[in-house]
Amino acid sequence: MNNTQIQTLTLKTPKFLWFSDADLQKKTYWAECLRKLRRAYFSIFHAEYVKNSINQERKGDCHRCGACCKLVYNCPFLGTDIQNLPYCRIYGDLRPGTCKSYPFDKVDSEIDQCGFKFD
Repeated sequence: MNNTQIQTLTLKTPKFLWFSDADLQKKTYWAECLRKLRRAYFSIFHAEYVKNSINQERKGDCHRCGACCKLVYNCPFLGTDIQNLPYCRIYGDLRPGTCKSYPFDKVDSEIDQCGFKFD
């Protein structure tokens, strides 16, 4: 097996319950809740996939829009600085894995103005 085949196998998206990618990418509140659950599930049980996807497929950088902190509900750790820019009050070691890795793949990427993009 060569390196290309190994990378392809590594980035094969694991299934999330019985939902298809098309179901998860819908612009509905229900799908948004499912994506949030999927983020938590993948950050715990498929951490290697998340890490590889971020390193190999994610491009761009964070624009500090804060929109990811308002998915489904407003994060209680979201604050604003004196320039009215959002920031995380627990940004260091306490920040959950779901926040550290958002978005980790194309299915997870749901915010149009986000600076992170996938091909």
